[in-house]
This record gives sequence, structure tokens and C-alpha cells, in this order.
Amino acid sequence: MLRFTLFGIPIVVEPWFWLTMAFLGGGLNALQRNYPGGYLGVILFMMAGFVSVLVHELGHALTGSKRGGGQVWIRLWALGGLAYQQGGRLDRKNRCWMILAGPGAGLLLAVVSIACLFVIFPVPEALLRLQYYLKYTNIFHQDMVSIFPDNRPIYGFLNSLIWVNVWWSLLNLIPIFPLDGGQFMEQIIKSRKKMHQVGMIAGAGCMLLLLSMGSIFGLVIFGFLTYQNFQSYKQASF
Repeated sequence: MLRFTLFGIPIVVEPWFWLTMAFLGGGLNALQRNYPGGYLGVILFMMAGFVSVLVHELGHALTGSKRGGGQVWIRLWALGGLAYQQGGRLDRKNRCWMILAGPGAGLLLAVVSIACLFVIFPVPEALLRLQYYLKYTNIFHQDMVSIFPDNRPIYGFLNSLIWVNVWWSLLNLIPIFPLDGGQFMEQIIKSRKKMHQVGMIAGAGCMLLLLSMGSIFGLVIFGFLTYQNFQSYKQASF
């Protein structure tokens, strides 16, 4: 278990976090195909995933500490990251800012990463790379290798940073609890039944989209979240 402090905030990284990042980065695919570039792509994705999730949670933690005080700490675990706050007090407005700061930090990192593309490459090539970087998680995918033969590790890291921070940040804004979008809805919708009802509708829509895309992993995740919101909807009294 990795422990360190950043900006005065204690951070714990559990071993399962790295396994999840390896899986999402195509670790099983790399093992089955047994190509060296695939392993490097997975490692670069794991590094980008670590930086991205940490930046996301730092957005929550630093904003919560600044606006509400108290003690904050961060835990990276199998299902992503969590920012904790103890002893502080946040009103509804400041809690909304804290919730949105996570995806906001991720989108800011995405913008910086995309800007780096246009610094490194001419505009036409940067636009082409951006198109593919948003589609694939790493540059060692067979479709990427045929188009971009220059597969330097820094490009692979940049690829994963862009993919993770664009898509994961947008995913986190979907209004289904306990994603950030769902937590934001909790602050503006007083009725918990209505909040979870919104979550069920959003979750069902995401499941249909993921089914059409053939994403079994995403379908399972959003199926679980939708079921969670359904159970909470039944238990809510108002």
C-alpha cells in the first residue's frame, strides 16, 4: 500500500487500484496477444490513470478544505478515488463547488494535454491524433500503429491522459448517484425519490447506449448503479 502526502493532504493508494487501472488499460488483451508494445501501453495507461484520478480527487479535497475547513484525505481504491472530509462545515453552495471541482480539475487536465498535442505536432496532425486519441486508450492499438508509426512513450502517456480525462470527467457528470453528477443533483433536488428517479432514467439511458456500443464492462457498471438507485428510490420516504 502506497502512502504519501501532497499539498498537505494524506493520500493512500491501495493495490487493487493498480489492478483496476491495468484491466481498464487493456491488460488482459495485452496478455492474450503477447506483444511488447501492448504491455508498455498498459503501463502508460496506469500512470495516466493514477495522475488523472489523483487530480480529480485533489480537486474535491482542496476545494472542500478551502471552503469548509476541517481535515481532508484521499483514498485511491479498486473503484476509483474517494476524497474524505472530517470536521469541516459546507453549506449547499460550497458543497456544489466541491462536487464540481473534481470533474472540473479533470477537464482542465484534458485541456492542458490537448494543448500539448498542438505544441508538439503541426495542426493537421494534432487534429488527426486527437480524433484517434479520443477513440483508443493507447497508441499501441493495432489501428493506431498503422497510422502513427512514431510511438514514443510520451505520446502514449499523452494519449491516455486525454482519453481518461475527457471521458471519465464527462462520465462523472452523469446525474446518477453516487457519481459526481448524482451528488450534485442531491444538492439541488430536495426530494430523494426524485433524485434517484433521475438516476434510474440516466442509468437506463447509459445502459442502452453501452449495449449498442457492445461495452459489456460499462453495461455491468451502469446496471449496478441503476439497480442501486432503484433500491434507494424504494427506500426513500419523500
